[in-house]
Amino acid sequence: MRCTSMNQIIRLPILFWIFVLTLLLTSKLVWAEPYKEAVGPHSIETFLFEPQDEDRGRKVPIKFYMPTDVDKPLPMVLVSHGLGGTRESLNYLGTHWASYGYLCVHMQHPGSDDSVWQGLPAKDILQAMRKAASTPQVAVDRAEDVPFVLDRLEWLSAREGTKLHNKIDFERVGIAGHSFGAWSAMAAGGMTVGGQFGRSYGDERIKCIIPLSPPVAKERQRESTYRTIKVPALIMTGTLDTSMINNTTAEERLIPYGLVPGPSDGGGPKYLINFNGADHMTFSGETKRRMRSKVSLEDNKAFHSIIRQSTTAFLDAYLLDDKAAKAWLNDGGFTELVDERGDIEMDAK
Repeated sequence: MRCTSMNQIIRLPILFWIFVLTLLLTSKLVWAEPYKEAVGPHSIETFLFEPQDEDRGRKVPIKFYMPTDVDKPLPMVLVSHGLGGTRESLNYLGTHWASYGYLCVHMQHPGSDDSVWQGLPAKDILQAMRKAASTPQVAVDRAEDVPFVLDRLEWLSAREGTKLHNKIDFERVGIAGHSFGAWSAMAAGGMTVGGQFGRSYGDERIKCIIPLSPPVAKERQRESTYRTIKVPALIMTGTLDTSMINNTTAEERLIPYGLVPGPSDGGGPKYLINFNGADHMTFSGETKRRMRSKVSLEDNKAFHSIIRQSTTAFLDAYLLDDKAAKAWLNDGGFTELVDERGDIEMDAK
């Protein structure tokens, strides 16, 4: 009896720890699951629109990616291309988000779109791009495109007989952009343009932002530029994310995240991914330039998968208030996904 009792005492702690270890391993495996990695359940259609801003004498071409089988107003993501791009840019994100129920609105910004370089000899393209990037009115035009597009979409949503009638939930609107498009996203999210005595182009309809490869303000303006962004932000860059346009270094791309306030500083939740080995064009989704890049097609495929999953989780968390998405971002899944592919920082609680 005494021996049996001792064996039971010995076995109980072992069984207990096996049970605890099993729970921990199971939990880790659950959190390590991908987040909406595959194409989503919704069928989508694409269509074009070219609204004219009569006040500015400016047309803003748009491409829509819209779920076709949702019978309620859709959350919406505006998308802004980088310098020299078009409304076709970042379609690897628009198609993915739309397949999960988001209306994706890809804007084209005349003056900083492909009109900057089309028809020029190759030797003149870089200088033309630099000139466009440094022209203040080009930036102002981009900033003003966002509220114009939102206003026009509100008009279309309210108008019977249009494809967008009652299709948009204007309480759930985010914006994403690459490079100069990341600037557009941050401006719409409340960034101050022009330093301490500059102007904010923030739009209260914008509830979260996704800046990919964010540009960096002049050193003396940085504090005042980024401190006014108060909405949730998911910022992405890479260790090879340099640019010949304004000679931005990969290290400088990290600066906006550090200055955007998080919850501990009066702002919204903020996240940063710094991918190991990703370059500037990784985030655009383009693969045609890979032969001139140090980044392989295989690596870019892996980066794009992480970008799609993490951005979808971020939109679900901060546009849909999805608790499971927030838990995935904050409690392990996000970190497990990125793993050795990059470093994550966050201030989200």
